[in-house]
Amino acid sequence: MTTKTKTTTTNLTTRNELLGLTKRRFKTIDIPELELTFRIQSLTEREKSEYETALLTKTGRGVSRERLTDAARRLMVLCLVDDDNNRLLEAGDVSALSQLDAIVAAKIYNECQAHCGFGEEDIEQIVKNSESVSVE
Repeated sequence: MTTKTKTTTTNLTTRNELLGLTKRRFKTIDIPELELTFRIQSLTEREKSEYETALLTKTGRGVSRERLTDAARRLMVLCLVDDDNNRLLEAGDVSALSQLDAIVAAKIYNECQAHCGFGEEDIEQIVKNSESVSVE
């Protein structure tokens, strides 16, 4: 991210500067013990909100157990990209990702989580704020 010269007298970020922060961030992650390298992208605020909202049941009251179970895999689908920064996976790949070696999945998920601004407690907080855990 480049730093722009401030045009306000208070040195605060302007509206135009804020709304111009649309460029995605990318990060290369390595799993040296398995000789694997991946590239991940940041999410837009909309993608992040949609990801979080997808954990809720259709009624919006409670958390869907199924969606909570595949939350890590869905985040990997959103974040993993190829050399041209196109998504590497599709939504239909979530199920196939359940067969990944757990250490590979955990390392990719942890990197995606940190890169997209999720704290370790974010999903726990969504569950805690729900009235109940339900099955859709």
